[in-house]
Amino acid sequence: IYMLNPFYTSTSDAELKRRQDLILSVMEENQVDAAVMYNSGDMIGGPLKWASDYSHYYSMAGIICKECLAIFRSGNECKFDEDRPLVPKGDRLPERIWSCPYVHGATFNSERFGEAMAYFIQTHNFKRIGWLGLNYISASVYKYLTEHLTDVEFVDLMPKLDEVRLVKSPEEMKGYLESVDLHDRLVQYCTATIRPRLTIRELNLEIMAQASLLGAIEFNTSLIRGWRGERALGIDEQFEPGDYCYILIEVAAKAGEWAECSRLFRLGMEPEEKWVKIADKLAEIQHKVAEKCVPGAVAEDIFEYCKQLQVEAGFYPELRMCIHGQGVDIVDLPIFTNGDKTVLQEGMFIAIHPAWQNCAEGWDAPYLSYTDNFIVEKDGAKRVSKTPQQIITVGL
Repeated sequence: IYMLNPFYTSTSDAELKRRQDLILSVMEENQVDAAVMYNSGDMIGGPLKWASDYSHYYSMAGIICKECLAIFRSGNECKFDEDRPLVPKGDRLPERIWSCPYVHGATFNSERFGEAMAYFIQTHNFKRIGWLGLNYISASVYKYLTEHLTDVEFVDLMPKLDEVRLVKSPEEMKGYLESVDLHDRLVQYCTATIRPRLTIRELNLEIMAQASLLGAIEFNTSLIRGWRGERALGIDEQFEPGDYCYILIEVAAKAGEWAECSRLFRLGMEPEEKWVKIADKLAEIQHKVAEKCVPGAVAEDIFEYCKQLQVEAGFYPELRMCIHGQGVDIVDLPIFTNGDKTVLQEGMFIAIHPAWQNCAEGWDAPYLSYTDNFIVEKDGAKRVSKTPQQIITVGL
C-alpha cells in the first residue's frame, strides 16, 4: 500500500470481514459468481479499497469470490497463468496476489491485468461476473474481459451494494468522527496561521503540512479563495489587512475517511454586514436542508429543495451539488443532484454545503459556503462539526 503519511491506520480484520461478507451476500442474492473491482489511489478509493484496505498509485484490480480475494497489482513479473498461493488473512477472505510491472503510461502491457484476470475467471469456471463500480474500472480491463470471455455474463452489481454499504458501521463511524475532529482542529490552525504577507499558495502548503502532522493521509488542495473588495486575489498575491479568505479543507483521516469543513476569515477587521447577512442565511439554509435529510427521503428531491431556498434568498441556485456522501472516496453517494434516486438511510455520513456564488457558474472569489459534516438520523441530519458557524476574524 502506498500512502502519503506513515500515520495510516489499517481497518480492523473484523470490519473488513463485515464488508466482504456484505459483498458476498449481494453476489449470492444476484446469482453472481465473482465481482471485479479497481482502484487508482486514495482520493477515489472505490469498492476495492473499501473491501480490502488496499490502494495503489499504479492502479490495482481485484476479483472477490467465495474462495478468496484475488489482487492484481504492479510489482514483480508473474506469468498470466501462474498459479499463486492463497495467503491466510484470519477470519476474512484469504488473498491471492498476482503482479507485473504495470504503469499507466506503458501501453505495451495494457492487457496484462485483463489477461491474468481472465485466466482466474476461466480456471474457476465463473459464468456470471459483477462489476463493482464501472466508473472505476479501466477501459483496458473492461475491454479485455468482455472481448475474451464471450461465454460469461457481466452485470452491474454496484447499485445493489450501494443499498447496504452507505450506512456506516460503528467502527466506520468512529473513524469518520475522528476525521471531523481533524477538520475542526485544522480550522483552528488556520485561525492562528492566516496573517498579512502570506499568500494563498503558502497558506495551502501550511495547511497540508499541519494536516499531515495530525494524521491525514491524502489532501484535496487549491480550495482557498481570497478577495479584496470585490477583486479576487491571485494565488501568489500577499494578504493585507481587510482581505477575506475562504478556506475549504478536505482531507482523508488515518484509515482513509474523507470529511470536510469550510469557513470564511477576515484579516484584522470585523466582517462587513453584507457578508454576515449572507453567512447567516447560508447557516439557515443548511439547517433547513438538514431537517429534510430523514430516512426515506430521496436525494434529488432534497437537491431541488436546497435550490429553492437559495433562489428565495436571492442566491444563484446550485448547478452541481450542495450535499454529498463521504467515504473512502472524497465524494460518495448520495450526491444530491439531478438524477440521484438514492434513498436516505439512518447512519449515512454526509456533508452539507449550500453556497453563495458571485456568478451562476463556477466558484471564483468572492465565494462563501458553510461546509459541515452530518449524520442522518431518524429526525433529520445531525451536525457533528464543532467549528462555530461564523465569519472568523484573524490578526486582531
